[in-house]
Formats: sequence, C-alpha cells, structure tokens
Amino acid sequence: MLRIITEDPLPPEGKFREAIWQQLQQLYGELGVSRVGFWVMSYNPELFFSIVRCQHNQVRELRAALATITSINHTPILLQVVGMSGTIRKAKTLLPRQEK
Repeated sequence: MLRIITEDPLPPEGKFREAIWQQLQQLYGELGVSRVGFWVMSYNPELFFSIVRCQHNQVRELRAALATITSINHTPILLQVVGMSGTIRKAKTLLPRQEK
C-alpha cells in the first residue's frame, strides 16, 4: 500500500502505472519487469493512496523502483510504502476511510 505525497493534483492512473513500469524497466530491464509482476490494484486520487501488487519474492525490487520515482507527468511526487500484506483483501482494510 502506498501513500502518494504531492502538493499538486494526482496524475491519471495510466500515467501512474506507466511511471512505475518505466522505473522498473530502467533498473531491471524487461525481464526484471516481468519477474516483478507488478499490478496497480487500486488507485484513489481522493485519498492519495494506491495498492500495488507484485510477486512475493520481488518486494525489494518493487520498493527500490518506487523509492526512485520523483515525478510523474511533470508533477513532483513521493511514493511512501505504508503497509504490506499477503492478500489484497487485507490491504484494502488498511486503506483510510473517505470522509463523507
């Protein structure tokens, strides 16, 4: 689970996904990207949170790539890992509740 820290509006989900993919490719190549097997499961621009999944034995590689992302679509950004879980269901329970 990621907290997305920025002072600007968040980029579209597609740009977010593309930035992670490009950073993984830059660090590990196309073979490394396929081994990590990342997938954006949830992207919530209102809460500034996202859930990203990967292969259980590739967590360090994904975290390294996320730590090196400093901007997305010309928007300064910081991705902070705030939680990890073995299941998507458990990760969704860790998301903050949206105020009504």
